[in-house]
Amino acid sequence: MSDAAEDAGPTALDFEPESHTYRVDGLVVPSVTQLLDDAGLTPDYKFISRQVLAHARARGIHVDACCDLLDEGDLDWASVHPEAVPYVEAWACFCADYGYEPAAGQVPLYHPQYGYAGTADSIGTLNGSWVVVERKATTKMAATYGLQTAGYAQPGLWVAPRGGGRLEPVNWHAPARLGVQLKRDGSYVVVPYEDSEDLAAFLGVVALYRWRALSRHVARR
Repeated sequence: MSDAAEDAGPTALDFEPESHTYRVDGLVVPSVTQLLDDAGLTPDYKFISRQVLAHARARGIHVDACCDLLDEGDLDWASVHPEAVPYVEAWACFCADYGYEPAAGQVPLYHPQYGYAGTADSIGTLNGSWVVVERKATTKMAATYGLQTAGYAQPGLWVAPRGGGRLEPVNWHAPARLGVQLKRDGSYVVVPYEDSEDLAAFLGVVALYRWRALSRHVARR
């Protein structure tokens, strides 16, 4: 590859929601959650029934979609499933109480140096500073969400339009990181992720994934 081609950087990111597969310029790349899962750091749901997990996942997708529409000023509250209403109301309260100004939701990101992709729930400004928000409609906030947001806040990221498309370098610098737990009673809990070691720890997860992938490749030879 020529120096000019390298300088041009990646071109486009595509995402297949059903298989949760990211491709950059046609090549499959690991996701942030895949990296954490490979390292054994994601929550263990093996004791929860498939039906319960499927319902929770569907609810989370619906809540995210409604919150994004709310941020864009396009939400028809009549379209919100009754079970999801308090979660969306909790998001509205968080934004109003904290003065959070969403800039984009479901933001596809790619890191050309470390070769991973992911989708940030919400990116916006708080008190004039950029912040990455991990929004969860769950009963418990896992500690690893701090590492997940670290993947979305690493310097050198590129961003694509929602759903995928042309990649460009991000226009925010060193964003803060927050978790926002939306609760079924319409309340919310804010979890700041302020440990600078999260960024280094996430890169350790990336390095472990690469090492395992190389080991598997060598073993097959």
